[in-house]
Amino acid sequence: MPVLRSIFVCCLFGLPGLAAELRTLSGKTVKGDLVGADDKSLVVRAESGTVTVPVNDVLLLDLIPPGEMPPASKEPSVDVELTDGSLLHCRSYTIKGKQVEATLTAGPKVTVPLAAVTSLLNEAHEAKTRQDWQEILAKKGTRDLVAIKSAAGVPNAVEGTIGDADEKGEAIAFELTSGRKVNLKIDRVHGLYFSRKPNPDAPASLCKATDTHRDQLSVAKVKLGGNGIAVTTVAGVTVEFTPGLLARLDYSKGKLTFLSDAEPVQVKETSTEERIDHFRRDKNLDNGPITLAGTEYAKGLSLHAYTELVYDIGGDYKEFKAVLGVDDLVGLESQVRVTIEGDGKELFRAVVQRKDAPRPVTLDVKGVRKLRIEVRSADLLDLGNHVALADAKVSK
Repeated sequence: MPVLRSIFVCCLFGLPGLAAELRTLSGKTVKGDLVGADDKSLVVRAESGTVTVPVNDVLLLDLIPPGEMPPASKEPSVDVELTDGSLLHCRSYTIKGKQVEATLTAGPKVTVPLAAVTSLLNEAHEAKTRQDWQEILAKKGTRDLVAIKSAAGVPNAVEGTIGDADEKGEAIAFELTSGRKVNLKIDRVHGLYFSRKPNPDAPASLCKATDTHRDQLSVAKVKLGGNGIAVTTVAGVTVEFTPGLLARLDYSKGKLTFLSDAEPVQVKETSTEERIDHFRRDKNLDNGPITLAGTEYAKGLSLHAYTELVYDIGGDYKEFKAVLGVDDLVGLESQVRVTIEGDGKELFRAVVQRKDAPRPVTLDVKGVRKLRIEVRSADLLDLGNHVALADAKVSK
């Protein structure tokens, strides 16, 4: 239905349109059809009229609602990782000369300069293959690396320097650390790793794109056209997505950070019961979804008494927000004291009980570098006393 509606918008207004939901940093949601996109702003045709939102105020643009995303593809794939961190799942590829030509499992065909590739891994749809590859990379040195599977199916890695492929796409040059030069048959290559330094002249990342096949692209440019959306990655690779393939453009980096995605610089966890329940990210303490008064939250922290977390937020954010409460699955009469400090100054203190309704918490953290969250029992014992900070985040 979204694709048909987009076609209708194109015919009616003479402009490209894609059904979209845009969320801003200020908390506003705009629903309608995306009819304009560049590095300065996004334009949505809503029921109330055309709305232009500066990119600096955009948090997320959903072209497919998260609940309507198709299941992850299980078809065989080759993973190609770019120097900008983009990860492309491909159903096929060829290497010719200085470039890679690939077809994404999502459908689009792409041309990637070999100089923009960090790694290439065959059979990447297999969990064991990805695990073996990570173990190989964990032991790598400072040179390029080629992995070839043995007759027993075990990948063997050799360090050296990877060169260009021939124009037929059959072999790729490789110089061993001994200085010996060989031409490797590409169809025998299991994985390639290129030891590269970041390009200091690369453009800044504008947003992160995610498609229906879970490709992740670090995007420098976005262009809306009659055939859909074209994105150009920081590494210079352009991918054209027809309607229905691109799921999300995430502009939140540097604007908003969920604490569950950040690494605390200090963690202290103790218990009067000699049993420490470690804090959880994006789950309750039973590893289920965080649920407060019947509402599930995809993001948040679950904390047992006694827990102390310190985050270095660098003085870069203005506001802390969360929903504070006791998870619905907690059966005991939990009672905790929650304290939040910014650079040693108390910003918030409250006693939270099982019977209390969830409460929104909004704090001014402008200029704060160290954000400290402490959860301690309001009773003598810690047993069963814990709390959730659902949707906990800092924003600019």
